[in-house]
Amino acid sequence: MESRKIISREDLLLGIFLSILSFALYIRTLVPTLLTADAAEFQTLSYTLGMTHPSGYTIYVFMGKFFTLIPIKNIAYRVNLMSAFFGAFAVGQVYLIIRKLGGWKIAASAGAIALSVNPLFWRRTIFAETYAPAASMIASIFLLILLWDESKKPLFLFFAGLLGGLSVGIHSTVVMTALAVLIYLLIKARRRVDWLNAAAGATLGLLLFFLAFFYLDWHNPPSSIYNTTYLTNLSNLGLTLEEFDTPLERLFAIFPAEHFWSYYFSAPAEVITERLREYLNFYPRWEFGTILLGAITLFFNKKRVPEALYLLIAFFLVWGFAVTVSFGVYKEFYVPVAVMVHIWLGMGIGAILSGFARLLQRINAQKPLVASLVPSLLGIAFVAAFLVHAKADLSLAIQNGSTTFILEEKIYPFDVPGRYVRLSTRILRKVEDNAIVFDNWDRIYTHIYTAHILEGRTGIAFHEAFPTLGETTLAYIEANIDERPIYFANLHPEISNYYDLKQVGDNLYRLRRK
Repeated sequence: MESRKIISREDLLLGIFLSILSFALYIRTLVPTLLTADAAEFQTLSYTLGMTHPSGYTIYVFMGKFFTLIPIKNIAYRVNLMSAFFGAFAVGQVYLIIRKLGGWKIAASAGAIALSVNPLFWRRTIFAETYAPAASMIASIFLLILLWDESKKPLFLFFAGLLGGLSVGIHSTVVMTALAVLIYLLIKARRRVDWLNAAAGATLGLLLFFLAFFYLDWHNPPSSIYNTTYLTNLSNLGLTLEEFDTPLERLFAIFPAEHFWSYYFSAPAEVITERLREYLNFYPRWEFGTILLGAITLFFNKKRVPEALYLLIAFFLVWGFAVTVSFGVYKEFYVPVAVMVHIWLGMGIGAILSGFARLLQRINAQKPLVASLVPSLLGIAFVAAFLVHAKADLSLAIQNGSTTFILEEKIYPFDVPGRYVRLSTRILRKVEDNAIVFDNWDRIYTHIYTAHILEGRTGIAFHEAFPTLGETTLAYIEANIDERPIYFANLHPEISNYYDLKQVGDNLYRLRRK
């Protein structure tokens, strides 16, 4: 009976229903095969259990390994499926969060549906990346905190802390929101048992994260980032072999000790201004106004000020990073932010519906049915508005499994989805089973997946070719050139200064001593 009071059966079923609908949508538009760059890395290392690029993503890799065990289609598809699952899970959680904050059912449904079809969010649920799992973790932690606040059961804080600790190995955006969690608990947690449970959960989560790191560090398959990038490019990375030969040293290389606060406001002022303008244009004006209304409404509810503060702090910590950071990969950080935004959206819709209900009660005091029915119809109109706004994407999704952003942004070659495997296969046909192949970051894990997973040719070593060849790279080539065939899968601007090149295929060159 108590569990029903915390989350009613009706709300639980509706949240699950919204997650299932979203999951079906994301599966329909899921990338069916191998990609390039970071996505290919995650697709590969989730299967081989190797260390990824900073910041490690160790828990993500183990979750990805679980998905690779699902006996459907290919390994790359299965890892892509993880993003769809967690994205859909976040949609259902947003519905429950809005309900726990006092939102109408139809308003909570509208907020969740708007999240599910939002292009910024949807785009990151269809291929292997860390942002949809990060969004789900942020939603899970907040929902668990709300359940603790209502039930006063410290076990909810234990699980919130556990997810927080684990999220160190999922994505930094979840870690960024830790300050919001701490401030919330300082305001609301008065019992020692609550703090002990939160701390115990976080400690266990961190312990599991470290265990995951040390396992991947020990396992170290040929596809690990250590072997593909670090060991052959240590001098380019400002390291020596002696500074990279213990697990602890590798831990600090993968998880740099520099404080992430230094990245805030590292972009020029004109870039920040342009990103602000760009972000405002992601939402229709009426939708943006409803989001602001929801954020303000929470602050005007005295009982919900801590929750309002939590959402605001969490939002600005992640969104502020995305808007002001100097590097070009910033839109991805809007995915976890979308959780907070659509909670506000649902609360804003609820505020509008409540206002209409109060107005109608005054006008039609003798007709309570009208006072309740009209706001519900208005809520349905909001849902319809979100669906109409996403009409083009929904239509393409239903017809052929595509969307406007898949086609316009060329997320993958939709007409020839296996193109990247084919391109890698062309190269692999021309190299020996003990070859060493250098290529740029975008392509090396496409090659590794094709060679090591699809063809079982694990003797071929693949390495990232940095724009500038460092001492470590040249020493590695020199140590192996007499024993193993070495190739560059692109015409590197410097390599001809040191070795003769023989072209053996399209953009494939074998090294020879001069």
